Amino acid sequence: MTSVKFLFRSFAALVLAAVCAATGLAQSNQSYQQRWLYASDFGQWTLRSQTSTTYAWSPGNICLASANGSATTFIPFNTNAPVEIVDLTNPAQNEVKTPSSVTYTQASCSLGIAPTYTHYSFYLTSGTAGLQEAINSVSTTAPYPTLIWIDRNWYAMAWNIPGTYPAAIIASAAGNNNAVLVDNTTAPFTYWVWNGTQYAASGATTNFPNQKASSYTNIAAPAALSTSSVTTGIITTATTGGTIPASSTYRLAATYVDASGGETTVSVDTASTSTIATGSGTATNTITVTSPPAVTGAVGWRLYMTAASGSTLTEILYSPTCSSTVAIANQSVFPTTTVCPIGASATVTAIITGTAKVPAVNSAFPRTTGASESFPPFPALGTVASTATGTLALVNIPAYFMNTLGRSFMACGNGYATTNGTGGTITLAATIASVSGVTSITPFTVVSPAIGASTIQVPINFCIDATTASTGTSGTLEVHGWVDYGVAGTAVGSLAQDTVFTVSSAIDLTKQDQIALTITPTTAGLTAAQIRQLTIYPSN
Repeated sequence: MTSVKFLFRSFAALVLAAVCAATGLAQSNQSYQQRWLYASDFGQWTLRSQTSTTYAWSPGNICLASANGSATTFIPFNTNAPVEIVDLTNPAQNEVKTPSSVTYTQASCSLGIAPTYTHYSFYLTSGTAGLQEAINSVSTTAPYPTLIWIDRNWYAMAWNIPGTYPAAIIASAAGNNNAVLVDNTTAPFTYWVWNGTQYAASGATTNFPNQKASSYTNIAAPAALSTSSVTTGIITTATTGGTIPASSTYRLAATYVDASGGETTVSVDTASTSTIATGSGTATNTITVTSPPAVTGAVGWRLYMTAASGSTLTEILYSPTCSSTVAIANQSVFPTTTVCPIGASATVTAIITGTAKVPAVNSAFPRTTGASESFPPFPALGTVASTATGTLALVNIPAYFMNTLGRSFMACGNGYATTNGTGGTITLAATIASVSGVTSITPFTVVSPAIGASTIQVPINFCIDATTASTGTSGTLEVHGWVDYGVAGTAVGSLAQDTVFTVSSAIDLTKQDQIALTITPTTAGLTAAQIRQLTIYPSN
């Protein structure tokens, strides 16, 4: 087997060592892992056959490969790592197969593999241009992620693998949360993170991963889905192709999705025409819904359905089969399996259970392309009753964006609240939910000083720091900050701070995170409230 070697790097290392020795410069004795990995480094191994039609070698160390300038030694074979069989007598019979078993000892190594062709003289190499081998080399227990670079060399290798192409290799890779892919052939770089099923573009850039808003007037929810004579959002059922039980009635609703992971509330689901009954003679039913119409700002739509005989607003999110697999433009926050492109119908073939309930608030806005961390005014609130809570602003970030130890950002902004003439206080809070509709945590709460019994406009200025303290499905955040309230209705402010000195409650940082700023008046109700400006500064 040939090893990956980088003569220039090795030569440079020797020269540096010689200079250090000659000049007395200190040389560190600490040994750290490579800061990042290149997928193409792990794809340059080859293993020549020793016997025709036999996939076994001896001694076992002949199967070892190396990467990173020979700094990393690894066994390239795995039951999740396709290999390319390169036929040396008939290149037309080159093929890619995934081993069903791998055996490695000092004495020998062997593969359980079922090639389509008979190969008498051949060699093996990576069937993923090194991507799967690089992912497999990443520790799944380390408290930090590893970046795997996808560069022009990897693309050149991947395009030469028979029966596949680069995007398909990425989509079918078996990953983990600690292996983050970075495509440096795009500007800005594209980050791919593991969503539990496959690698998905995270949308993360050097700025905060939200799209610029051209307007913060909400996108309206789709019109009600219906079984009656409509041109869009039509619900139908079929008696073949699925496993939905017979003679069952289901209620359905849809939402629009914007470019930054915002989502409208669901379409009206109270009418009888928003329900459909499956056929009585078979348990192989399916349900199909055509797409809601295209509207400004919507890049896709999601389908929600209740359990059998479910009541209004008890729908849960489905991952239907979309009639089109065209990529959804600029949608990099939600898992792509839960979003259909506008114009594509969605088919449900089986009943599921889940916790992704209908969105509680409308967080979808028309947007333009481009990354930004600054937001114009959010929609103004009307009356907020005493002890009630109003949502001032919502910002969505992709899955895994905060799932890195030490990742931090600061959110600062300005707004106001108008009291109704009754004395009391105002509480500004930040909540975080991992999935829209699921109970959120409130890691930041600041209560204003007492406000007099008069109708005044209270200026609100704030800054909130958030840092990831632990990662994973039960991650925690360290969140602190301050709020300056103008409780006298003048330019003179009264500073208030949060009094929490511990990490937040657990929140799933591997899912999409939705950050909300809320306002709650105590005693004093509000006649108006609004966030006029919000800027998010990613600092790490």
